[in-house]
Amino acid sequence: MPASPPPASEHLALREAAPGVWAALAAPAGLAASNAGIVDLGGATLVFDTTFSPASAAELRAAAEQLTGRPATLVLNSHWHDDHVFGNGVFGPDAAIHATAGTLAIMRATTPGHIAEFKQHWPRQLAEWSRQAEAAASDADRREWEDGVRFARAIIATFPDLQLRLPTHTFSERALLSGTRRTAEFITLGGGHTASDAFLWLPADRVLFTGDLLVTGNHPDLTAGDPQRWLAILAAFKALRPSRLVPGHGELAAVADIEALEQYLGYLLQLADEMNARAEPLPAPAAPALLPAFAAAWANQEAFVRNLEFCRKRSAGSGRQ
Repeated sequence: MPASPPPASEHLALREAAPGVWAALAAPAGLAASNAGIVDLGGATLVFDTTFSPASAAELRAAAEQLTGRPATLVLNSHWHDDHVFGNGVFGPDAAIHATAGTLAIMRATTPGHIAEFKQHWPRQLAEWSRQAEAAASDADRREWEDGVRFARAIIATFPDLQLRLPTHTFSERALLSGTRRTAEFITLGGGHTASDAFLWLPADRVLFTGDLLVTGNHPDLTAGDPQRWLAILAAFKALRPSRLVPGHGELAAVADIEALEQYLGYLLQLADEMNARAEPLPAPAAPALLPAFAAAWANQEAFVRNLEFCRKRSAGSGRQ
């Protein structure tokens, strides 16, 4: 039986997706930066993704234990991006960390360097934002810079607990993780958002944890992946007919959100082909005018220009016009 409900969290908002299944959504001002999940398999507790910081991962670990009455011994990494794996070190040696073989290879090559760069970047960022706060021309500007200062200090405070921990178990297509209550399927269909992505499917509950293969209310990052393969994965998501979807970023999703992302990817690919055919330059200031209306209010708009430039390079390289 679950021990007790978890306390209010600074970094995560917990939402029940099904009995014994919770989405852990990143709080806007917290240090999680990405969504995660908790699943009571029955006799074992599973955590999907470990968020961006040891502080948010510690809250996730504590919530998993309080909700299910046992420590998490199964941890999954959907892909290699820092905001999904930097919390790995919070989970002790009794927790097996699962990922695709491709994700492990990328993490082994890049994550140590990312951690080192992270610890160099944030003190510099703190100094810069502190200077901006002192020089602010208005109270509103000063408060905005001071919010950044507080965030940077909170990140720096996690440095002593930020430890490299790589996946300990890998798979190439599908891993079945079973308990007395349910079976979870950890599946990869190759790369879409990155070179190797995996998602978690709970067939009995029809709940899908997508990692960054689906985001809501945000421009996704295409630049480490393959948009065409991503579209094929989204089609596979719809074929599963999920009743609840937990995206990598944003609020709980529905099939309509999959279709919106399909529309976004298709729009970028078509626009890239058309602009290449006209040999049309893309001045950065003109890019907002190219935003599709349905995505105009999405966060992370600065990603749109990068995504379009990435699609144009792919289109030019493939000869698709």
